[in-house]
Amino acid sequence: MNLLRLFLVPSILVLVVGCGASLSAPPPLEQANAVAVTPFIAEEEAETMGKWVPINLTTRFELALRETNWVYDQSEKVSPVATKLKEMGLTLTDIFTDPALAAKVGQGLDVDLIIVGKIDNPKFKQWNDNVVYRKQGSQGGISGTADYLRARQSALVTTQIKIVDTKTGELIFDDKIVDYLKYWHAFQVENRGMVGYKSEKEMMADLGNHLPRRIAYALYPTGMPIVKEGEVLKKPENLILLGSGGEVTWN
Repeated sequence: MNLLRLFLVPSILVLVVGCGASLSAPPPLEQANAVAVTPFIAEEEAETMGKWVPINLTTRFELALRETNWVYDQSEKVSPVATKLKEMGLTLTDIFTDPALAAKVGQGLDVDLIIVGKIDNPKFKQWNDNVVYRKQGSQGGISGTADYLRARQSALVTTQIKIVDTKTGELIFDDKIVDYLKYWHAFQVENRGMVGYKSEKEMMADLGNHLPRRIAYALYPTGMPIVKEGEVLKKPENLILLGSGGEVTWN
């Protein structure tokens, strides 16, 4: 009985470890000969991002993994993924929700892996700080008598990425990637009506450029530069403000 127990325990441990593989671990992109990247499903406000984010993402991978063949829709005329979906009578939603269907499309495209995604509508916020700050002069003290206020804008978008092994139909990656951008503004109290806030259209464009970098790093951290969540894209240059807690930080 004891011998049987000793034999079974290691076997059970192997099974537990094998079944506990994380779907958020970076996928083995570098081992694939060919990878397809589909357009991403996107809600109405993010429709443009659904088309351009995969293109920007794939061009980054083409530079990092030159030996891999990347299949993706580059334009209306060059659209192998859309063409294959139409040929098979499937939609992006079909293959996003069903790994087996995604695998069939991938097989039709002759790739080893297929990447699908879904982008939520971005969320934009603006926060106005009513605390009055003073500007620090070149000698370290208070400069002049001008009072300053601060404001911050932010853009947040969540994208779910799935990757399917087309040979096995197995879902090997499934995780949500958050992109969060911040913009700081500082202005004299009397100029509060002249602040050049970022428009939602401008912040959407920033997300469209920044999000592919976030996704690329999440999927291939050993070959892509690190891109952290919560990056500050705009802050006052050469302006030090002092408050009751000391020097203001822009983070």
